[in-house]
Amino acid sequence: MRYLVAGARANVGMKAGRYLFEVKVLEALPVGDVSGWNARTNGPAPKQMVRLGFSTAGSPLVLGDSEEHVFFDGEGSFYVGKNKTAASKAVAKDKTVAVLLNLDPKSPNAKTVSLFCDGQRISEPKPLPENLHGKTLFPHVSYRNVTLQVHMGPEPMKALPFKCRSIGGAADADVVKEPKMEPKDGKYEVMIPVGFPDEGTFNWLDGYLQKNPQYVELSDRKILEWAASSGLWRSKGWKGSNDKPEFNFGIPEMDSFSVRRMINSIAAVVPRNYVIMEVKSNLVEAERKEVLQRFSGPHFRKVAHVVMGEPSTDFKKLELDKMLKEKQQKSDALWQAKKVEKERKKVIADRQKQIAEAKKKFEEEKKKKAEEAAKEKKKDEDEKEGEEKKEEEKKEEEGKMEVDEGASKDEEKKDEAMEDEEEETEPPKVELTDEEKAKWFHKPATYDLTNKILNQTFASFSIPEKSEGFEEVRFEWQKEAKSKEYLSKWVLERKRTARIDNLQPSAWFQETWKAWQKTFAEWQAKQGAFKASPAGAEAEMKSAGQKEGQEDNEEKAKEKGKGDIFSVKDVNDVGNGEPLFKNFAFEDWALLQLRYEMFLLQAAFKKDVNDSDRPGIHESHFAFYFNRYYWKNPNAKAFGVDSHADLVKLVKETVAFEEEFLTAKATCEPDDFAMFVMLGEENRRERQWRIDAGDETARLKFLPQALPQAAAGTGSGSAQGEAKGKGTSHWQAAPRQSWAVQGSGWKGKGKGGGKSGWRW
Repeated sequence: MRYLVAGARANVGMKAGRYLFEVKVLEALPVGDVSGWNARTNGPAPKQMVRLGFSTAGSPLVLGDSEEHVFFDGEGSFYVGKNKTAASKAVAKDKTVAVLLNLDPKSPNAKTVSLFCDGQRISEPKPLPENLHGKTLFPHVSYRNVTLQVHMGPEPMKALPFKCRSIGGAADADVVKEPKMEPKDGKYEVMIPVGFPDEGTFNWLDGYLQKNPQYVELSDRKILEWAASSGLWRSKGWKGSNDKPEFNFGIPEMDSFSVRRMINSIAAVVPRNYVIMEVKSNLVEAERKEVLQRFSGPHFRKVAHVVMGEPSTDFKKLELDKMLKEKQQKSDALWQAKKVEKERKKVIADRQKQIAEAKKKFEEEKKKKAEEAAKEKKKDEDEKEGEEKKEEEKKEEEGKMEVDEGASKDEEKKDEAMEDEEEETEPPKVELTDEEKAKWFHKPATYDLTNKILNQTFASFSIPEKSEGFEEVRFEWQKEAKSKEYLSKWVLERKRTARIDNLQPSAWFQETWKAWQKTFAEWQAKQGAFKASPAGAEAEMKSAGQKEGQEDNEEKAKEKGKGDIFSVKDVNDVGNGEPLFKNFAFEDWALLQLRYEMFLLQAAFKKDVNDSDRPGIHESHFAFYFNRYYWKNPNAKAFGVDSHADLVKLVKETVAFEEEFLTAKATCEPDDFAMFVMLGEENRRERQWRIDAGDETARLKFLPQALPQAAAGTGSGSAQGEAKGKGTSHWQAAPRQSWAVQGSGWKGKGKGGGKSGWRW
């Protein structure tokens, strides 16, 4: 509390007469150790503060925050609003200080404020500003790190040199007594507004509090306003959200939110009407119950105000007015910038014109002097007649030029006059478009909740019920049924596109993924072993011979090939120990891995989320979930494409983005590993047919990073390598290295106790 300024205003105000109130500083509290205080970052260090004066009803409680404040401070300065002048001696501890307000029209010091100490005047009468003339003024004090005794009368503790009563002894006709804000039934109201983020909740509350000033708002934004009134500085560039703005004061006691905790503790035992303004907490049932439990005293009545759906006509008008005002401000700023730029160009043009005219004048004078010098040299009389003739011709030309220049100048002046007439003297008035008029809410400069908080909590948003502990639930805009319908639709639509930041891969995913990695490595080892065997060499020769006559029977082979692929019972042996994937090249293995990653990703997401309202992974969050499950980013460039959407299209027979969501196209289960080999072989054959037909666009060009390689010593096998050692396959991004092309197969032998990495 040593950093914050407190304020208190009396409930009896003066409208006539001459009266005073007295204050004594009983205790000046030590500020504490501020040796590490940085004035540039944190502003002036906290110290004792005393401000004594008068204010109008409803003005801010910290003196100095309004033009309707007039006061003296403990250092002897006099303030009108924020304007400061030297006025008196400093206020000392244990001295009785009287603040006198003179509103007696018969007095020579009428409409003034004076300061006295122990009965002696220490300031000249200071005139009230004109904006306070005729208004009722209430005694008001603000203080920090001091303990004050405030005396209202009826008689002064220290008599003045002239007769003057305290405000407590004022005539009834000279004062106004504000009614004490006590509820009729003895219960103060704890009001909880419940509304959607960025849908007018704060704006609605501001209007409500303006009409109901008896409420005290408890929120982080009010703490920040209080801190600003107390002279605390915040670091620039930090925003947070309206609900939870950043407390960047560089002061541990402030940044640790201890002020918030203290206020929450004190408010529960101080009977007042409160507004608990927490957008997120007020939407979550469990957190609403915590608040109600805090205000469980018998003198509190808990009421919820639901502010959802289509707003009232008055609220819509206020929001449209804000939109129009903001649009007009932007237009005015643009108009002003254009005007400044136009004036700058005009100044430059005028300057260039002046330079051109000066240059022209200089040239004319130079020419004239040259002609005069030539005339002096000519002595011949015959030439003299010719010179006279030339002189006459010259005069005629000059006269003509003068006429032309005069006309030109008249035209320039005419053009400038037209420009001045065309130039707008005031900014143009803007209007809202039909689309803008159809909006219900003005877009806030700062969001009510951060995306992270919103995505974590929106699924638990609910309408408050009396059963939670509310005496009453009021619906401000729409009735209960429509409000619940609006909430349900809002949550459902949000679920479709919201990211689940705290989603963790399940044990099922981990086990399935490990099983796939093991099988994948075994297939590669199987391919390598087959190619190195006599049967593999024979199959290679037979395949080369068959290729020569393939063109004559392409369509038949295509149909037969497809049927053969999906009728295979064992992809490791389609006959004579030959695996279905025997012709897989680097690109085929990379696509096989990608194909399964995509399919397993969408299946695991649905299983882990277990929410039928979420159709799947939204395209905008694809990279996030891919990284969350596989601990790597989807590398589209490595596969020769530019976007994640194009990356998915490479395996379109397995998954695809449908209506912006990743959707399975293959009709199989994630543990049916063989199906993905069949899909891969089908894709390879079709691609090869297209290449053989001369379609070079079917040829794939992948980078080595398209297929992660087995870490040395941990793999369970490598293509065309000999298994030497045991271990579980572990995949990581392939490092940069040279790759040797060996036909369409793999090359390399494992060395040492583990398996070799991939070599192409």
